[in-house]
Amino acid sequence: MNGVFNTFLRVVLPTSILSVEHHLLLKSIRIHQVARWTSIFGVSEVLFYREPTTSMDEFGEHELLIKDHWDYFFTPPYLRRKLVPIKPSLKYVGMLPPIRLEVFNVYKKPREGELRIGYVYRGRDGFLALIGDKAPYVVENNCPREGLVVVRVKNVERHLVECVDTPIYTGPRLIFTSSFREALEESRASSDVVVATDRNGKVVSVEDVVGIRGKRVSILFGSPKYDLFEIAMRDGLELRDHVDYVWNTVPGQRVVSIRTEEALIITLGVINVFLRVM
Repeated sequence: MNGVFNTFLRVVLPTSILSVEHHLLLKSIRIHQVARWTSIFGVSEVLFYREPTTSMDEFGEHELLIKDHWDYFFTPPYLRRKLVPIKPSLKYVGMLPPIRLEVFNVYKKPREGELRIGYVYRGRDGFLALIGDKAPYVVENNCPREGLVVVRVKNVERHLVECVDTPIYTGPRLIFTSSFREALEESRASSDVVVATDRNGKVVSVEDVVGIRGKRVSILFGSPKYDLFEIAMRDGLELRDHVDYVWNTVPGQRVVSIRTEEALIITLGVINVFLRVM
């Protein structure tokens, strides 16, 4: 999504998408859907907020659960055994389809010139990187940070890599706010355009989406029980005073309500197509 027209997309969702599920498997499926669908469309950030009817304890539980799954999903498969500890919260991740980011699609064994995500850490004499081989590789240059970093394989026999600053999509960054008001303030401060989604909004057009090309855009979604107008009102806000647009991306729906995760993939699909026309 942020490739062809350099449009930075953040989606803003309530953690209460997990509140309506009472089994860990179903919660894991919901988190996977958000991770997978936002990755398909190259979303840069996913911001989860606590809606007013969610207690702080429940919000904290959901935050930890989402973070555990996110760490698993966006750690390269060849590094998971070393980097992602076994936890009860991840009991069902083996049943879920892989995210399969393009950067994860590498050879089983490192090859010279290949770009891979490596886990960079400080060794006794400099930086080392785990890249899926039996032994760590020596990092020849300075890395911007420790942790998961994109590296280029320089020499397989000598186990040498270098950190690179080539833009590569490694999945959405995760953010949490303890209220919808904070999520709105964060989106307003760091975005050029803030869009709310609602069935009573304006039916989105090609011209509307073309207008956000190349901008930093936050797209807000309501909860399973309350729409964004209701959530904003509970936080003492008038939604239209704080967003640039209210879009209906599913005109003519034939069901009583659309689930948050359904609205997410539909909206991203519509925007993705419209960004690439004209």
